[in-house]
Parts: sequence; C-alpha cells; structure tokens
Amino acid sequence: MSTVASMVLKEVLPDYGCPSLMDLARGIGVRKQYAWLLWHGKIALSLDMARRIHEAFKVPVEVLMQITRKTPPKRRGRHPQPPKEDPPC
Repeated sequence: MSTVASMVLKEVLPDYGCPSLMDLARGIGVRKQYAWLLWHGKIALSLDMARRIHEAFKVPVEVLMQITRKTPPKRRGRHPQPPKEDPPC
C-alpha cells in the first residue's frame, strides 16, 4: 500500500468525485494544460490550488498537503567536461 505522499492527484481525486482531468479543470477553474500539470504531479500544489480543490471536491486539506511533486527524471545526454588546466610553463 502506498502512502498519500507518494501519490499524485490522479490517484487521490477519484475517491472524492473527480474522476478525470477535465473535471479537475472545471472544478477549480483553470485551463486544461495547467490542470494536466497538477493531475500528473509535474508541479507542486500551491496553497491557493489546495484551497480550490478542497472547496470544489471536499478533499481534506491534510491529504492535499501530503501530496508532493513527482521527482523529475534524470536528464540524459552529455555531461559537462571540467575545464582543462593549462600546462605549466
């Protein structure tokens, strides 16, 4: 069983009557793109967004404050090289 802190909104909100991303966007009055970022845990919940979600879906504030942003994946690609030292004269 996972804790609330390891969950994102898409795993918590269906239990409170918000089964979809569009329901979240309409319920809290934000654009679909912003709701997607919240729904998938790409951005952290602000106090204002937590208040809006609480008022719209009656999710306890204690539950919302435990939800954290997902850790972004490590960047792929080249690693920066350390600067080369000049040879002694």
